[in-house]
Amino acid sequence: MALDHKIDILKLPLNVVHGAFKQFHGNSKWLGKENAAEMMAGEIRNGGPYTLADVRNAKPVPVGLPSPAEVINSVRDTLQGQYQQIEQAVNPVKTVADRADQRSLDTMSKLSRALDRLDVVEQGQPVIIEAIEAVNKALEGLAANVDNMGQIDPALVQGQVADAVRHAFKPFEAAVVAAGAQATVGQMVSVSKVKTVPVSQAFGVTVHDAKGNELLVDVYDNAAAPAIDPCFVWTEGILKHLLLSQSTGENLWFGGEKGTGKSETVRQFAARTGRGYCRINFHKYTTSEDYIGAMGLVNGDTVFTEGDFLQAFTTPATLILLDEITNADPAALATLNGFLEPNSAVSYGGAVRRRAPDVLVFAADNTLTNGDESGRYAGTRQMNSALADRFARVVAFKHLPLSDEINAVVRHTGCTEALADHVLRAVHACRAKVTSGDIIDAPSIRQVMAFIRSVAVLGVDEAWAASIGHRQPSESATAIEAIKATYISADFIHANI
Repeated sequence: MALDHKIDILKLPLNVVHGAFKQFHGNSKWLGKENAAEMMAGEIRNGGPYTLADVRNAKPVPVGLPSPAEVINSVRDTLQGQYQQIEQAVNPVKTVADRADQRSLDTMSKLSRALDRLDVVEQGQPVIIEAIEAVNKALEGLAANVDNMGQIDPALVQGQVADAVRHAFKPFEAAVVAAGAQATVGQMVSVSKVKTVPVSQAFGVTVHDAKGNELLVDVYDNAAAPAIDPCFVWTEGILKHLLLSQSTGENLWFGGEKGTGKSETVRQFAARTGRGYCRINFHKYTTSEDYIGAMGLVNGDTVFTEGDFLQAFTTPATLILLDEITNADPAALATLNGFLEPNSAVSYGGAVRRRAPDVLVFAADNTLTNGDESGRYAGTRQMNSALADRFARVVAFKHLPLSDEINAVVRHTGCTEALADHVLRAVHACRAKVTSGDIIDAPSIRQVMAFIRSVAVLGVDEAWAASIGHRQPSESATAIEAIKATYISADFIHANI
């Protein structure tokens, strides 16, 4: 195809293309790289007096670089032309192509601003050419995805185009980072929803609504999404809350004992759905400036620097986890009230900050907003009622059933089911003693896994002390040791490691 030759020519250095044009077209006026490539590609297609190889081997002839405005205008014209070609060939794609066209133009606008500030035309131009090629290939693939009924999945189209442009701009993004201008350029392409699938396909657990319909989950294309932990155990009850908030945008409060999977649930939901993930850990001295942002001096200028929360809050499809939030002074959390409102628009740091599409906010804590009544979680506070009211639902996390805990321990440590069952029964006995007040705090699943990983090297007694025993306060030590003596058999463990 002529278009293929044009792309091949555009990928050549500017001086080579200029030299080939001068060689084959004599004293003709230089048309610019874009038009020269189109002319030569057409002549090659029509069996002209030279080939693509001749163009590649032409002697380079220097030529002045075009201005940033000329580069951007040329790219914009090319992208518009390519979309028009696809629209003419595949009518059902028109509506979606219009959206993709706007996305590409927005990208070009961002690049234009970056070029004006950074003066990196030589770096930016090859990247733009690669963007033309990548977007063109993505659009050519649209026709192949139109089914017999002339229909196409809009999310598929947007995902293809966004992914193509994102990859094409990677080299330029590296140059921007090297120049310290990330804030100027920002992300080249917004995060997109690429598909919606049944929950069973994404999580391996089937979840139904009240009418018996299987629920669906949206999947995004954030390259910074966390890694998937294939050993994480999902439950239908927790997934229902997550999927409901996906639909409503409501904030969720996760409360419960340590080791029940509150924080990891949010992270793994982000991993399975391709979302960004931001975890903010709160402590006694946390201030709003720590997580929202603050004014400060940068190169002699007074500027507002966004904190982690604000950056995540304005990035589409990000999951924000406010972890151990009751450790902070309630006064330091008051700033969150406005941000946690539905369709929030908060004036902060000299600009109006709006929640980006599909952003979800979670709080995870050992309490259920009303403070710690057990005395086991020192430093936590009762939450201000106004803040607590911003969370639509308070979800109480509990320990998994024994069978699920055995499954989780086996998958994470590789031990036998018999060994996992043996140790977990001791832990369940500890939990019963917590209820009766004989033990302050039962061992967590993390401690169980640490113990099982340690026994092969440290031996049973030392592994128990290092992973579990030494963590206990003195008033629990006697009861913990009694449970160990009753339930933990060194001979059984050695036979099963």
